[in-house]
Amino acid sequence: MRFFKKLLGSLAAMTVLAGCGHRIEQSRPLPPAPFAYLRLAACKAYSSNIVECQLEYGTEFGRQRLGPVQEKGLSTAADGQRYQVESCYRVTRIQKELPNFVCRISITTSGADAGSVLIKGGTAVGLARILGDREQLRYRWTPDQWSRLRD
Repeated sequence: MRFFKKLLGSLAAMTVLAGCGHRIEQSRPLPPAPFAYLRLAACKAYSSNIVECQLEYGTEFGRQRLGPVQEKGLSTAADGQRYQVESCYRVTRIQKELPNFVCRISITTSGADAGSVLIKGGTAVGLARILGDREQLRYRWTPDQWSRLRD
């Protein structure tokens, strides 16, 4: 009986000490909100070096797709690679009601800088609403009164 107590005691001590030497993998810090919840996912490579990804917003418990983003020269090392949006800034346009953004991205798994992407069209409108752009929150599309295209 004494032998089993010593054996169990030494096994318990070894288990505790084994945990002390284990290095905890330090995860890289996430960017500030709302960028921490913005990712490019479901990337597909097409001919002429164009990559299309879906801009997603939310956590792993619930994500919504804002729309597609196309960029030339993004690396697609693995099928379905994910990119983390680090920051975005607005790019000026002639038509002010439709925003364009350039966003810095990094590879989600390694944290390495992956470059930047241009976000435009409906995807940029959704991004502007997430970023709290008051103009986009109030904006409603209206047909151009001088357009020659009629329904």
